[in-house]
Amino acid sequence: MRKNIKSILAKTLAVTLVVSMAGVSAPNADAAKKPALSTKKVTVTAGKSKKVKIKNVKAKKVKKLTVSTNKKKIVTVKKNGKTAFTIKGIKAGSAKVTAKVKVGKKTTKLTVNVKVKKAVKVTVTPAPTTAPTTAPTAAVTKAPATAPAATPTVDPKPTKRPGLADSGQEARPSGEPLIEKTFDFENGSDDWFARCADDQVCKLETSDETRPGSTGKKSMRIFRDKGEDGLYHAWNGAGYDLSAVGTLGATYTADFWAKISSDESEDLDGDEVNMRFSGAKKVTSDAEEVYENYPADTDYKLSADEWRHFTISFVAPATFYSYMIYFETNGGGKYDIVVDDFTLTRTSAPAEPDLTLASIKDTYAPYIGTMGTALTYSDLLNENTLNFVKHHFNSITLGNEMKADAMISNSETLLASESGYILPANYGDYAENKDKDGNVIVPKLTMDVVDKVLKICKENGIKVRVHMPMWHQQMPKAFFCEGFNPDGKLVTDKNVILAREEMFIRTAYQYYLTSQYADVIYAFDVVNEYTHMSNEGGQVGSENWWKYSFGKEMKTDCEYVKKAFVWAYDVLQLCDRTDISLIYNDYNTYDPKTTAQIIELINNINKVDDVNKVGKICAGIGMQSHLNDELGSVDNYKEAIEKFAAQGYEIQITELDITNNGKIDSNTTAEEKQAIYEAGAKAYAQIMNAILEEKAKGANITAVVIWGLTDNTSWRSDRSPLLFGTDIADKKPAFDAVIDAAKNFKASK
Repeated sequence: MRKNIKSILAKTLAVTLVVSMAGVSAPNADAAKKPALSTKKVTVTAGKSKKVKIKNVKAKKVKKLTVSTNKKKIVTVKKNGKTAFTIKGIKAGSAKVTAKVKVGKKTTKLTVNVKVKKAVKVTVTPAPTTAPTTAPTAAVTKAPATAPAATPTVDPKPTKRPGLADSGQEARPSGEPLIEKTFDFENGSDDWFARCADDQVCKLETSDETRPGSTGKKSMRIFRDKGEDGLYHAWNGAGYDLSAVGTLGATYTADFWAKISSDESEDLDGDEVNMRFSGAKKVTSDAEEVYENYPADTDYKLSADEWRHFTISFVAPATFYSYMIYFETNGGGKYDIVVDDFTLTRTSAPAEPDLTLASIKDTYAPYIGTMGTALTYSDLLNENTLNFVKHHFNSITLGNEMKADAMISNSETLLASESGYILPANYGDYAENKDKDGNVIVPKLTMDVVDKVLKICKENGIKVRVHMPMWHQQMPKAFFCEGFNPDGKLVTDKNVILAREEMFIRTAYQYYLTSQYADVIYAFDVVNEYTHMSNEGGQVGSENWWKYSFGKEMKTDCEYVKKAFVWAYDVLQLCDRTDISLIYNDYNTYDPKTTAQIIELINNINKVDDVNKVGKICAGIGMQSHLNDELGSVDNYKEAIEKFAAQGYEIQITELDITNNGKIDSNTTAEEKQAIYEAGAKAYAQIMNAILEEKAKGANITAVVIWGLTDNTSWRSDRSPLLFGTDIADKKPAFDAVIDAAKNFKASK
C-alpha cells in the first residue's frame, strides 16, 4: 500500500479467515537458547488483536507465564497457553507489554513495544469551491453579543461559501453479478492487471511454475521491480476489478495457492515474505480511494520453498462506485509472487433489514426525543442501510469524517486573501502564518462531505450531531507548525495557535450553518476529551501538539478550550442558531475524579469574564459511555448523571457501546457466543433503565447515540458491543433488551 496515502476504509467489511498451509514444518527447538519473543514490536488497530509467541522453549518446560501491560486503557493482554499471548488494541496510543517466563528456577523478562493505531477513518479531499448562496437571517447583520477579543478582518456575515455538491450516488458500471469464477492462468492473467504507478515496474506474466496436484501447467507471476524512483514498492501487485460484477455488501471467499517465485530463492536466504490480500474502493468517481486488508493488518507468510494454500472470507463494501481486490506485501516489495488456481465465490448476498421490528426512536419517543447512531457517509449511500437508519433512529453522527484531520490539510495551503476564510484581526501579524514570500496563508480546508451528508439527512428527516471537536488527537501536525509545514518548527507562541483555532472554528461553523440544509443540525461537539489530554495517540500525526504552546498539564481553565466555545457560540448568534447545543464530549465521565474535573471545566467555560461576556455557552456534557470496565457500573453512571443534572447541564449520551461481557473469536463456541449475547442484553437493559430513571427524576437527557450500526462495523468488533451482529439483519438479544426497557418503563408523571 502506498505509504503516503493516509486513507483508512471505514470498517464496513466483516471479515473471517481460514488459512490452511501445506507443507509447513515446525522448527526444532533449541534448548540452549533463552526464551525469546517472535517480535519485539507490534502495531495493531484499535479493536483488533495480534498474537505474540514465545520461542526457544516448549510449553511443558514452562512452569509459569505472566503477562501485563503498563497502560490498560491503551492495550489489554491475555495468555494463550504457556508459550503465547494476545495483545488487543483498545485506544490509539503507545504501551509496553511485559511477559515473564519461568523455566526451571530462572525467570526471563521479555518486553513488547506496542503501538495502537486509531480505528476507522475515511478522508475526502476534493478542494472547496466558492459559489453565492443566500445569506442567513437578519440576525447575522447584528453585532455579536459576545465578540471575542480579536474581531474578524472580514465581515463575519457569510456571503459566500464553498459550492454545494450533489450528494446522490453515481451509477456505477453494471454487469452480471459474479457468483463464482476460477482463474487457472493457463491462457494468461485472466483479467487480472498489474497495479503500480506509471513510473514503476510491475507486470503480470504466465509462469511454468505450478503447484503439485494442479490440473494446469501455468500460474500467474507478479513481477515487482524498482521504478524510476529507484525504490521497491510493497503495494505493487496484481488487482482484479469487481466494480461492475461485485454485489454491494456481499460475502465472498477467495481460495488460492501462492508462493515466492523460485527464481528469487537465492536472494531470500530462507526468509519469508508477508503477503496481504486487500480491497480498494471509491464511493464516487472523484473520491479518494480508500483501502482495507482482509482481515485488517493480516500478513500471510510466503516462502520460495513451497506452495501454500489460503482461504480468505471478506465482505464487499456496502457502497462503492469502483472496487477491486488485490495482492500486495507488507515490506519485501521487490520479490516476485506466484499465484495459481484462484477461485472467487460469492457465498452470501447481503441480508435486508427487518423493518417490521419495533422502532428504537418511536419506542423511546415518550421519554427521549433524539435516538441516534454513528456511521459513515458511504453508509448513507446504501439504500438498505439508509432505510434501516430511518426506521430506528432520527439522528446520526459521523465518527471521523467531520473531525479536524478530515478537514484541515496537513500539506496544502491557500493565500488567505483568496480563501474566503474568516480571520481574526491579528492573524496576519504573525510570521508563522506567512509563507517564505511573506504572504499570509491558511491551511486548505476540505468540507464537501458536509453538504452531502446534510442534504441526505434533510431529505430523510434525520438530525445531525456534528462531531468536529478541538481535540488532542486527530489534529494535523501542520496546523501547529510554522508556515503550516509539517516538517517545519513547531509553534510555541500560544497566540499564533489561538489565531489559527479561531480561524478554523469561525470558518467551519459558518460553513455548516450557512448550508441550505443546516436546520438538521442540533448539536456540535466543540471540544473532546480534554481531561484526558495526556493520553496521546501513538501513531504518526496523533501527538498532542497543543502541549507545545499551552503546556502538558490539564487545566480546567484552559484558554484554548474556553475560547473554542466562545467563538462557536458567537457564530451561532451570528447565524441566529442559538437553539443548537454546544457540547463538551468525554469518556469515563462516570469516573468520580473525571466527573469532578468536567464540572469544574464546564463551569469555567460558562463563567462570565473578559473572554466570555454571555455566561452559559457550553450547554452541557456528552457522556461517551464506552462501557468496558467496573467504572461503568450502573451506580457510578447514575451518580454522574445526577451530578451533571445538579449543575443544570444538558446531558447527551453520545457514543454508547458495551464491551465488558467477553470476547468473540474463531474459537468461541455457539454456546459461549450466546452467553456473551445474553450478558450484553442484560447490560443494555440495566444502562437504558438507568438513563430512563434519571430522566424521570428530572435530568435533562436529550439524546442517546448508539456508537455504530453493527458489531462488524464497530471499532470494538470482537466484544459484541452493539444491538446488531454481522449485519443490519442480524438482531441480537441486546436490541430486544433496549426496546423492552422503554416499553416496560413506568415513568413517574
